[in-house]
Amino acid sequence: MAEPGDSPLVLTEPFDVRSVIRRSAPRIVRDALGPIVAFFIGWKLIGLVAGIGFATAFAILLYRRERSHGRPALVVRVALVLVLIRATVGLISGDAKVYLGQEVVIDLMIGLAVLGSVAAGKPVGRHFAKEVYPFPEEMQGSDVYVQTFRTITLVWGTYFLVRSAARLIALLTLNVDGYLLVDAVTGAPFLVGLLAWSVVHTARSFRRSDEWGAAMVLAERQAAEAASTLSP
Repeated sequence: MAEPGDSPLVLTEPFDVRSVIRRSAPRIVRDALGPIVAFFIGWKLIGLVAGIGFATAFAILLYRRERSHGRPALVVRVALVLVLIRATVGLISGDAKVYLGQEVVIDLMIGLAVLGSVAAGKPVGRHFAKEVYPFPEEMQGSDVYVQTFRTITLVWGTYFLVRSAARLIALLTLNVDGYLLVDAVTGAPFLVGLLAWSVVHTARSFRRSDEWGAAMVLAERQAAEAASTLSP
């Protein structure tokens, strides 16, 4: 691996909270709230089957859109599989709470799987990071990259476990409308907040590293200057 001093690391896009949030937050909000909003509209206007159909159709459209834009759509692929499973169970049961309550189990399984990937030495955060920012190959193969996303993966895994518990309490104590409110509050706002923290933590880790510190600062400055020249 080349030393940072041999050739400056090139970041193709600015790496700061504002720019990453601007690029990624709308997709996160859309992916997190879209199926639930689609379900609510269909359920209220027509009925349970329509709500499940709307949510499933929305997830399929998201997947096709991401693939048409050339993105790996890893997050959307996982979401699509889960939506199809939920739709099957919901249609068989014919109960809105059963359909929505699957999220409690799904969050629990995701949280355990994410934390399990850390225990196995293969934190999944390294792969999902590519959905948010195009890290150069040199960075992806470095120890600081692995360690940084190990920490981020631990935090995200813990979030899913906590969200599972919150949704379970809501499922047992609230009606469907109340559950949907808890679902929305514990979803997109926290996901965007965790994304912002992940960006800050990643930038701080790379700046502090002996391997990428100077190169990271230089690349960020060059990317920011290039972006400013394109601004009107």
